[in-house]
Amino acid sequence: MESLNHTDRQRQAILDTLQEHYQIVQNNQDHLKFTTFVASDRNTDNYFLIGVDLPPKPQKYGVLIHLRLADGKILVETNNVGDFIEDLIDRGIPETDFVVPQRDRTLTEA
Repeated sequence: MESLNHTDRQRQAILDTLQEHYQIVQNNQDHLKFTTFVASDRNTDNYFLIGVDLPPKPQKYGVLIHLRLADGKILVETNNVGDFIEDLIDRGIPETDFVVPQRDRTLTEA
């Protein structure tokens, strides 16, 4: 079996962890009022876990996780799942691979 390069290991760990969190929600669907979807785009290296309210609530969407790969790092664009990064670390991704981008506050500080 051919060994994976650094970026491919990151991709695989992210996809496996997204699927794991998706499955947790599916297994607890009768206790929850939302469901989740995994979305990924390998061309742009963007990876999402999206939450969706279940009927009869009005349907609202929210991004639970958004990770983006760039220059060998995992940019944590959105993390609304407390243990997600720890799960990636448990899969062998070093803490030094994670970057939380600084946001431009000038757009919201008017």
